Amino acid sequence: MHLVDSISFGAIVAVRDGLLAQQAAGRKIYRLESGDPSFDVPPNVREAIAKALEKGQTHYTASTGIQPLREAIVTKLRRDNGLPVASAEEVMVTNGAMNGLYVTFRALLEPGDEVILPDPMWTEIAENVRLAGGVPVRCRLDPAHGMVYRAEDIERHVTERTRAVFLNTPHNPTGAVIPEDELRRIAELAIRRGLRIVSDEAYEHVLFDGRKHVSIGSLPGAWERTITLYSMSKSYAMSGLRVGYVACPDPVFNERAKKLLRCTINGVNSATQYGATAALTGPQDATRAMAAEYQARRDLLIQGLEGVKALVPFKPGGAFYLWMRIDPSWTGYKGARDDWAMTNLLIEQGGVGCAPGTAFGPAGEGCIRFAFSCDRAQIEQACRIVRSLLA
Repeated sequence: MHLVDSISFGAIVAVRDGLLAQQAAGRKIYRLESGDPSFDVPPNVREAIAKALEKGQTHYTASTGIQPLREAIVTKLRRDNGLPVASAEEVMVTNGAMNGLYVTFRALLEPGDEVILPDPMWTEIAENVRLAGGVPVRCRLDPAHGMVYRAEDIERHVTERTRAVFLNTPHNPTGAVIPEDELRRIAELAIRRGLRIVSDEAYEHVLFDGRKHVSIGSLPGAWERTITLYSMSKSYAMSGLRVGYVACPDPVFNERAKKLLRCTINGVNSATQYGATAALTGPQDATRAMAAEYQARRDLLIQGLEGVKALVPFKPGGAFYLWMRIDPSWTGYKGARDDWAMTNLLIEQGGVGCAPGTAFGPAGEGCIRFAFSCDRAQIEQACRIVRSLLA
């Protein structure tokens, strides 16, 4: 069987298609199944893109990104993330963080190399590891420990074939945030066992209740073995504009990554790169306002589902997802009581989107995920429908 034949189209895609089919048939639907920010891009970003188009900046760019954007990234990483980036040669612009993940694992892994990742985890992480010839090794997150990815749990999965540890904080799908002391233990483990760290920090600005983001690469001894990935999608609502970036000090990895970028995308959309430059160098008011609004939406969603005994929430510390365990007392739907049955009930009977927990790995069995990246009106109405269906 061809390697690509083993890759799924994704359960969330199936959910989205089902919802959109209902919408096409005239039914009102509620988009709580996927994490697409409901906000418009900040005005200065839109203006920068328009100006780039007016000036004819629509031609090929350097495959690793325009120099003004790479310099802006270096400044941001040093100032905000505490990463000791030496120069723009240690950063590269990607077609969203997804492209960055593909390039990272393809440049890092040899066939059979193992990558430890949290379970549950966003589906595409394991898929990209497999596409690179690697083997994803799942480390189960424990509700008793706040769904936090812990060094002692990770170490139990280390073998002679382990190449890297993947982490994502804030975490999709649970919204768990790894505390700094645990990040230090993970970094110490990686140093002691000679492992690489791949850190997906797409939700670095979506933090709640006064939490602060810590990049693991800023901790003692970690930078030299860390590949860090970022996205403009969540911080600046630029999801459809497809801009991300990768930072790494290893010249061997960077040379490989540059070749992969040249042979896959040969440069990110030129005009959107000028927009991303404006986003990073301009005022950050919009980013802070979005984070505050996400916290308000989180609280609205939790409050709206309070008392629904069939669903038990895990309160997220970041990102924009509410992870919920299906209570064993739930009577089920069409003869089934698993996470797909709950998902199908909410979609078919209420037009409310959610994602089944098993879409994120075996540890997601018996759970569902709601995204509160949609507006408050959708959240409020969706809560009323869920309450009525699960009363």
